[in-house]
Amino acid sequence: MIKKLLELIKEGKTIYEISQVLDMDYSAVIGMIEHLVKLGYLKEDKRNNVELKMCSKCPLRNFCSKRGFKSYYLTKKGRRVLGIK
Repeated sequence: MIKKLLELIKEGKTIYEISQVLDMDYSAVIGMIEHLVKLGYLKEDKRNNVELKMCSKCPLRNFCSKRGFKSYYLTKKGRRVLGIK
């Protein structure tokens, strides 16, 4: 299941999409991702100041769910699990 989760993250799937594919609760997927970050398979990347400044001009900024937006990337260790150099 960990390999499948890493593959889905590599494909750029959202947490919601991953939860649907794996038939798991959203919160369980978040827990797995957080665990994989701690183990060094994934890297968490939060929004930077430039992205946040762009959001400040958006008329939907007060209603957007992207405020706590994070991206996850495979580390070298995670890529190795998938056989990627």
